[in-house]
Amino acid sequence: MTTTVNPPTAAAMPAVRDASIDARLDAIERKTAHIEEVIDSYFDGTRRVADRTRPDRAPQPVTAIGVLRSEWVKLRSLRSSTMTLLGSGAALLVIGAIAAAVSGGLLATPDDDGDGFGAGDPTSIAMSGILLAPLIIGVLGVLLITGEYATGTIRTTMTLVPKRLPVLWAKVAVLTAVTVPVMVLAALTTFWTGQLILDAGGAGTASLGDPGVLRAVLGTAGYLAGVALLGLASGTLLRGTAQAISVLVSLIFLLPGLGALLLPVDWQDNVLRYLPSNAASSFTTVAPGPELLSAGTGALVFAAWVVVPVLLAAVALRRRPV
Repeated sequence: MTTTVNPPTAAAMPAVRDASIDARLDAIERKTAHIEEVIDSYFDGTRRVADRTRPDRAPQPVTAIGVLRSEWVKLRSLRSSTMTLLGSGAALLVIGAIAAAVSGGLLATPDDDGDGFGAGDPTSIAMSGILLAPLIIGVLGVLLITGEYATGTIRTTMTLVPKRLPVLWAKVAVLTAVTVPVMVLAALTTFWTGQLILDAGGAGTASLGDPGVLRAVLGTAGYLAGVALLGLASGTLLRGTAQAISVLVSLIFLLPGLGALLLPVDWQDNVLRYLPSNAASSFTTVAPGPELLSAGTGALVFAAWVVVPVLLAAVALRRRPV
């Protein structure tokens, strides 16, 4: 007896296909679930191993080295800081070279009446850029702190360093470490360049071995570095770039001239020589005049003009809210 199997009709075909698709989907879901379980178990095991092998890290304390490194990164990362620092050295060099060229007769006939670039000893002529360089280097010191107040990052800095004073000492250290060698190099380069130009024009020259010359050249570098610190103190006290630069310009440039015009003659010798720029003139010139302090006394007076504002800035930074 033969049994005949009838093929599925056309109406039953969709049901067969649906059952096959459902079976495949179920198989895919089971494989996906298995893969997820394997992945979860792997990462759970990795976390457990990491938790067993990695000790808990305590918060790192704030160290002086860390604050110094932070301030160095801030100074180095700002293009304006580099340009200002190099600009002060360039002003010293370029103005000194022009003064030497004029005094030596390479650019113009030197003055015979004792005024202008043609006047003075060879060292003073070569270092004539000291008239402008303090303004530029002072701006560097101001921006080192007022830039943080302007952007609001000073709050983050003081939150990370709640004692506050290490931030100021780090800024002082970094600014000094940067400006002193750069200004020494700029002063020496300016002096040698000026002497070469003077010699090319047939004018008298000086050497570092002459009395008072090395002191005047290195004193110029120290004066510029001190003005940078004075700018930092002004910026810390006033917290504004424009205000701090105005005070710095008045103190360095305006007060000596105004004092000479307004003060009685009897007062001028007792007051003007103690202003920072006049005190610095006593150790940045080869032979200080009788109207100036001696080189040693002038250095002490100028140092006081730097140290006292920095200490006042430390007190203000410690007591005032950010």
